[in-house]
Amino acid sequence: MSVAPPEPLPAWPPQPPPVVEPPPPVVAGVHPGDGWVLAEPWPMGPSTLAALDGLVRALCPASPAPWSAEIAAQTALGTRLFLRYLPPVLGIGFVAALHVLDLAPLWRLRGLTRLRDMDRAAAAALLQSLAESRFQPLRLLLMGARAAVLSSYYDLVQVHEALGYHPLPFLQQRADLRRRLLAGSRPEAADLIGPSVEGAR
Repeated sequence: MSVAPPEPLPAWPPQPPPVVEPPPPVVAGVHPGDGWVLAEPWPMGPSTLAALDGLVRALCPASPAPWSAEIAAQTALGTRLFLRYLPPVLGIGFVAALHVLDLAPLWRLRGLTRLRDMDRAAAAALLQSLAESRFQPLRLLLMGARAAVLSSYYDLVQVHEALGYHPLPFLQQRADLRRRLLAGSRPEAADLIGPSVEGAR
């Protein structure tokens, strides 16, 4: 009895959706009428900002991943914006964690310095050693900091371009859909609003 050949696996990574031409203008110039109101960055003093900059340098991926002074500044700003959307106690905890990690070279006996002053590769190696620690609270501390920083890094346009990821067409479609619904149109199944599509307005 012959056995049918296995079906070929789909291509990986999946191909990104085509970019809308011309590039959508609305998303780049969003305004409160579109429902896009951005919070103010979480307030930080000079020492905390320096600690955040050091953490960003140490946590973001090394070459060939995109990296520049501009990317570092955008990632730090994105992290501060992200903190505004968390319960305040988590923002306070993140700031405390920043200083604990900034002093990690001291309490890990790696020298009389702070993370912000270390070479980027050495700082990354130090944080990786914390991620592999047997002390679970320490691993969780680093995991939270890494999640906050990398979620901002991977949301940057420069990183999207390097990954071949094109989210702007989808954002444009949702902004246009919101305007259409506010103008009185009824949603359609193709709008993918969800099970409440019949009563949505």
